[in-house]
Amino acid sequence: MLDPALMADLRWRYADPARSWHNWDRVAALLGMAEDLSHAVAERAPFILAVLYHAAVFDRRRHDWDAASVALMRSTLRLPAPVLDRAEALILAMARGALPAARDPSLRGDAALLLDMDNAVLGEPAAAFEAHEAAWRREYAHLKDEAYAAGRTAALEMLLWRERVYWTDRFHLEREKRARRNIEGLIERLRRW
Repeated sequence: MLDPALMADLRWRYADPARSWHNWDRVAALLGMAEDLSHAVAERAPFILAVLYHAAVFDRRRHDWDAASVALMRSTLRLPAPVLDRAEALILAMARGALPAARDPSLRGDAALLLDMDNAVLGEPAAAFEAHEAAWRREYAHLKDEAYAAGRTAALEMLLWRERVYWTDRFHLEREKRARRNIEGLIERLRRW
Protein backbone atom coordinates (compact mmCIF):
# COMPACT_ATOMS: atom_id res chain seq x y z
CA MET A 1 0.00 0.00 0.00
CA LEU A 2 2.75 2.46 0.92
CA ASP A 3 6.00 3.09 -0.88
CA PRO A 4 8.91 1.37 0.95
CA ALA A 5 10.61 4.74 1.44
CA LEU A 6 7.51 6.09 3.21
CA MET A 7 7.35 3.01 5.42
CA ALA A 8 11.04 3.41 6.24
CA ASP A 9 10.42 7.03 7.20
CA LEU A 10 7.52 6.04 9.45
CA ARG A 11 9.58 3.32 11.12
CA TRP A 12 12.37 5.86 11.68
CA ARG A 13 9.93 8.35 13.24
CA TYR A 14 8.45 5.73 15.57
CA ALA A 15 11.96 4.57 16.54
CA ASP A 16 12.69 7.82 18.39
CA PRO A 17 14.14 6.79 21.78
CA ALA A 18 11.80 9.23 23.55
CA ARG A 19 8.89 7.03 22.49
CA SER A 20 8.35 4.34 25.04
CA TRP A 21 4.68 3.70 24.20
CA HIS A 22 3.92 5.45 20.90
CA ASN A 23 6.59 3.46 19.06
CA TRP A 24 6.71 1.00 16.17
CA ASP A 25 5.89 -1.94 18.47
CA ARG A 26 2.63 -0.17 19.29
CA VAL A 27 1.88 0.46 15.61
CA ALA A 28 2.62 -3.19 14.84
CA ALA A 29 0.27 -4.31 17.62
CA LEU A 30 -2.49 -2.07 16.27
CA LEU A 31 -1.90 -3.37 12.74
CA GLY A 32 -2.18 -6.91 14.08
CA MET A 33 -5.48 -6.09 15.76
CA ALA A 34 -6.67 -4.41 12.55
CA GLU A 35 -5.88 -7.59 10.63
CA ASP A 36 -7.73 -9.73 13.19
CA LEU A 37 -10.74 -7.42 13.04
CA SER A 38 -10.61 -6.64 9.32
CA HIS A 39 -14.11 -8.05 8.85
CA ALA A 40 -15.44 -5.21 11.04
CA VAL A 41 -13.67 -2.36 9.22
CA ALA A 42 -15.80 -0.51 6.68
CA GLU A 43 -12.96 1.18 4.77
CA ARG A 44 -9.63 -0.55 5.20
CA ALA A 45 -7.20 1.90 3.52
CA PRO A 46 -8.07 4.96 5.66
CA PHE A 47 -8.19 2.76 8.76
CA ILE A 48 -4.66 1.45 8.16
CA LEU A 49 -3.41 4.95 7.32
CA ALA A 50 -4.81 6.20 10.64
CA VAL A 51 -2.94 3.46 12.50
CA LEU A 52 0.29 4.24 10.65
CA TYR A 53 0.12 8.03 10.94
CA HIS A 54 -1.77 8.67 14.20
CA ALA A 55 1.43 9.57 16.06
CA ALA A 56 3.91 9.92 13.21
CA VAL A 57 4.82 13.35 14.57
CA PHE A 58 5.12 13.00 18.30
CA ASP A 59 6.24 15.32 21.04
CA ARG A 60 4.22 15.38 24.26
CA ARG A 61 5.33 18.97 24.85
CA ARG A 62 3.41 20.01 21.72
CA HIS A 63 -0.34 20.28 21.71
CA ASP A 64 -0.65 19.91 17.95
CA TRP A 65 1.15 16.64 17.31
CA ASP A 66 -2.04 15.05 15.96
CA ALA A 67 -2.53 17.89 13.44
CA ALA A 68 1.15 17.67 12.55
CA SER A 69 0.76 13.93 11.94
CA VAL A 70 -2.20 14.60 9.64
CA ALA A 71 -0.21 17.27 7.79
CA LEU A 72 2.66 14.83 7.32
CA MET A 73 0.28 12.18 5.97
CA ARG A 74 -1.31 14.62 3.54
CA SER A 75 2.04 15.98 2.36
CA THR A 76 3.60 12.58 1.68
CA LEU A 77 0.71 10.58 0.22
CA ARG A 78 -0.87 11.06 -3.18
CA LEU A 79 -4.20 9.38 -2.57
CA PRO A 80 -7.78 10.41 -3.34
CA ALA A 81 -9.11 13.14 -1.05
CA PRO A 82 -11.90 10.97 0.42
CA VAL A 83 -9.32 8.40 1.62
CA LEU A 84 -7.16 11.08 3.24
CA ASP A 85 -10.19 12.89 4.69
CA ARG A 86 -11.41 9.70 6.33
CA ALA A 87 -7.95 8.84 7.66
CA GLU A 88 -7.72 12.36 9.10
CA ALA A 89 -11.09 11.98 10.82
CA LEU A 90 -9.91 8.71 12.37
CA ILE A 91 -6.59 10.20 13.53
CA LEU A 92 -8.38 13.13 15.14
CA ALA A 93 -10.86 10.76 16.80
CA MET A 94 -7.91 8.89 18.35
CA ALA A 95 -6.31 12.14 19.51
CA ARG A 96 -9.55 13.36 21.09
CA GLY A 97 -10.67 9.99 22.39
CA ALA A 98 -14.12 10.59 20.95
CA LEU A 99 -16.21 9.58 17.98
CA PRO A 100 -16.27 12.08 15.12
CA ALA A 101 -19.35 14.26 14.81
CA ALA A 102 -20.23 12.77 11.45
CA ARG A 103 -23.45 11.47 9.98
CA ASP A 104 -21.67 8.63 8.25
CA PRO A 105 -22.34 5.53 10.39
CA SER A 106 -19.47 3.62 8.78
CA LEU A 107 -17.00 6.35 9.78
CA ARG A 108 -18.35 6.35 13.32
CA GLY A 109 -18.12 2.54 13.38
CA ASP A 110 -14.52 2.54 12.17
CA ALA A 111 -13.65 5.25 14.70
CA ALA A 112 -15.28 3.27 17.52
CA LEU A 113 -13.26 0.19 16.61
CA LEU A 114 -10.02 2.17 16.33
CA LEU A 115 -10.62 3.89 19.68
CA ASP A 116 -11.28 0.52 21.31
CA MET A 117 -8.14 -0.96 19.79
CA ASP A 118 -6.18 2.02 21.09
CA ASN A 119 -7.64 1.55 24.59
CA ALA A 120 -7.52 -2.25 24.56
CA VAL A 121 -4.51 -2.21 26.89
CA LEU A 122 -6.66 -0.69 29.63
CA GLY A 123 -8.47 -4.03 29.87
CA GLU A 124 -5.35 -6.20 29.82
CA PRO A 125 -4.17 -8.26 32.81
CA ALA A 126 -2.45 -6.20 35.50
CA ALA A 127 1.14 -6.81 34.36
CA ALA A 128 0.47 -5.61 30.80
CA PHE A 129 -1.54 -2.66 32.08
CA GLU A 130 1.26 -1.66 34.47
CA ALA A 131 3.87 -1.94 31.70
CA HIS A 132 1.71 0.36 29.58
CA GLU A 133 1.40 2.87 32.39
CA ALA A 134 5.17 2.84 33.04
CA ALA A 135 5.82 3.48 29.34
CA TRP A 136 3.20 6.26 29.34
CA ARG A 137 4.90 7.90 32.32
CA ARG A 138 8.29 7.78 30.58
CA GLU A 139 6.79 9.65 27.63
CA TYR A 140 5.66 12.35 30.05
CA ALA A 141 8.95 12.44 31.96
CA HIS A 142 9.18 16.19 31.33
CA LEU A 143 6.27 16.68 33.79
CA LYS A 144 6.72 16.73 37.54
CA ASP A 145 4.99 13.89 39.38
CA GLU A 146 2.21 16.12 40.72
CA ALA A 147 1.38 17.57 37.29
CA TYR A 148 1.48 14.15 35.65
CA ALA A 149 -0.73 12.61 38.34
CA ALA A 150 -3.30 15.40 38.06
CA GLY A 151 -3.47 15.23 34.27
CA ARG A 152 -3.50 11.45 34.05
CA THR A 153 -6.15 11.20 36.78
CA ALA A 154 -8.38 13.69 34.96
CA ALA A 155 -8.05 11.81 31.67
CA LEU A 156 -8.78 8.45 33.28
CA GLU A 157 -11.73 9.79 35.26
CA MET A 158 -13.29 10.99 32.01
CA LEU A 159 -13.23 7.40 30.79
CA LEU A 160 -14.87 6.16 33.99
CA TRP A 161 -17.59 8.81 33.79
CA ARG A 162 -18.72 7.38 30.47
CA GLU A 163 -21.35 4.69 30.52
CA ARG A 164 -18.84 2.42 28.78
CA VAL A 165 -15.06 2.60 28.45
CA TYR A 166 -15.31 0.71 25.15
CA TRP A 167 -17.55 1.78 22.29
CA THR A 168 -17.94 -1.60 20.59
CA ASP A 169 -19.69 -4.59 22.08
CA ARG A 170 -16.74 -6.85 21.31
CA PHE A 171 -14.32 -4.87 23.47
CA HIS A 172 -16.95 -3.98 26.04
CA LEU A 173 -17.82 -7.61 26.70
CA GLU A 174 -14.19 -8.79 26.72
CA ARG A 175 -12.48 -5.97 28.61
CA GLU A 176 -14.81 -3.50 30.33
CA LYS A 177 -14.74 -4.90 33.88
CA ARG A 178 -10.98 -5.37 33.97
CA ALA A 179 -10.41 -1.93 32.40
CA ARG A 180 -12.50 -0.27 35.09
CA ARG A 181 -10.63 -2.13 37.83
CA ASN A 182 -7.26 -1.22 36.32
CA ILE A 183 -8.21 2.44 35.90
CA GLU A 184 -9.69 2.73 39.40
CA GLY A 185 -6.57 1.17 40.92
CA LEU A 186 -4.29 3.50 38.98
CA ILE A 187 -6.29 6.55 40.02
CA GLU A 188 -5.97 5.51 43.66
CA ARG A 189 -2.19 5.22 43.29
CA LEU A 190 -1.90 8.53 41.45
CA ARG A 191 -3.81 10.32 44.21
CA ARG A 192 -1.17 9.18 46.71
CA TRP A 193 1.69 10.80 44.76
